Amino acid sequence: MKAIQLKVRPIQGNGTWYAGLAAVLSQNGVKALLYAGCVLLASGLGCFGLPLPIAACLVLCASVPLQAGAALLGALGGYLLFWGWELAMEPVALSLSCFVGFALFRRTPVSRSALCAGLCAAVGGIFLLDSGVGILPLCKLAARTGVAALIPAALTRTLSRAPIPTAAPRKLPSPELLPQLRVEKALHLMHGILAREDPIVQPIRLAEVYDEAAERVCSCCVRHALCWEQNAEDTYRDLCAAGELILSRGEAQREDFPTRFTDRCCHVAGFLTAVNQAMDRLLARRREAHRLEESRRVATGQYLALERLLSALSRPLPEQGPCFAPELAVGSAGRAGSEISGDRGAAFRDRIGNYCVLLCDGMGTGMEARVESDRAVRLLTAFLESGMEPDAALSLVNGFYVLRKQSAFATFDLLKLDLRTGAGSAYKWGAAPSYLLREGAIEEIGTAAPPPGLTAQSRAPGQYELSLREGETLVMVSDGAYGEETARRLQEFTQGSVRDLAACLIAQDEEASDDRTAVVIRLKELRIER
Repeated sequence: MKAIQLKVRPIQGNGTWYAGLAAVLSQNGVKALLYAGCVLLASGLGCFGLPLPIAACLVLCASVPLQAGAALLGALGGYLLFWGWELAMEPVALSLSCFVGFALFRRTPVSRSALCAGLCAAVGGIFLLDSGVGILPLCKLAARTGVAALIPAALTRTLSRAPIPTAAPRKLPSPELLPQLRVEKALHLMHGILAREDPIVQPIRLAEVYDEAAERVCSCCVRHALCWEQNAEDTYRDLCAAGELILSRGEAQREDFPTRFTDRCCHVAGFLTAVNQAMDRLLARRREAHRLEESRRVATGQYLALERLLSALSRPLPEQGPCFAPELAVGSAGRAGSEISGDRGAAFRDRIGNYCVLLCDGMGTGMEARVESDRAVRLLTAFLESGMEPDAALSLVNGFYVLRKQSAFATFDLLKLDLRTGAGSAYKWGAAPSYLLREGAIEEIGTAAPPPGLTAQSRAPGQYELSLREGETLVMVSDGAYGEETARRLQEFTQGSVRDLAACLIAQDEEASDDRTAVVIRLKELRIER
């Protein structure tokens, strides 16, 4: 159970009672009140009809001055409450002596047991001389002195054996991971700040446009007083009437304004030019604000992705080995028989042992599409091999595409399989649907979606859960290999290896208008000898 900590902010005010109230409600104040309550109850303990010096000794055993003062009040009040004035005189005097001893020897390495015993014997001896010395009173004083000597020792022993409350046992990170954890926290902080400070693009206000145009054109016109003072309401209505057309077109034309305004204005052409120039400047500022907002969103996503990468690198590697082995076959053909294909793929294992299959389709055909898809494969493979989660890696690559000057895109089709269980996830971003073959039935996975790189707020990749441990076969295809012909060939293919199926799917008309690639994946169960 985690220890409760109370934090109180200082209260602003002119009176001193605010500070006292804050001290009482602070953590030390609460402990002092609890300690005083225990001392109050201990003052009621007695033996042979006399109060024991336990409460007085607890005053000396306090840890801080606030606690000692509260204990003194508890002891004084308790002795007087439980024993009356006559019997309480000696323990009250002992409590005051213990408080003085606490103040004098708090920072001195003095045995509190010896100090308590000495104060109890001294105060008791004074009261014994006043009442008369006898064997029985001496025995009672010796007993009280012994109790006074035992109280600090017993209290120290109890506190030393008490378990320290903690939230939960936590394994400390290794020293080599400490810099990585600090960077991870810093990236998390940067992501949180940028996410909360997204800029807000203000809407276009035509009043600013009209004011700027009037300042440039109308201020030096001979009819300024007529238009902007005598007929100010008519001028305002005429300008408002043209506002909707100007905003929808992004440009002001003479026909947008009522004839009453154009007939009265002697500088219509100049006013239209000033309005359009002001509109251009305002639209340019809005475009710049949009670019800044887009860059901020990209940076926010990249900070989050990097944070998740560092978190993945700090995870321990699984001890269990794989229970399945992948069977993979790839068939590919260029457009119209070309040897250059814009479809690129990769198969690899990440640092945790998951098996990943990646298929990227560069937009278009030819060498440009091949270069783009090859770059996308290399980027995404580097992130995934390190152990980064697919959605974070795809988000990072999406930000890269958004920040590029040239509009070049590639679709992403990713399969991640856990070879220990056979379960997996398919991630699709702009890619064609895949086919899952299960007991003679064919199921399409995924839907058509825009590719990444359009905006920083592009829709996240679709994620689909699946399992290949029961002998299912997954077929990933590029856009050129997706269609009714592929579905028909899958229906007709009843048996054969994954290589035969991949070759069958791309053996289409050589006059095809797009590159086509088919990737076939199955899992084979490993027999573990014991």
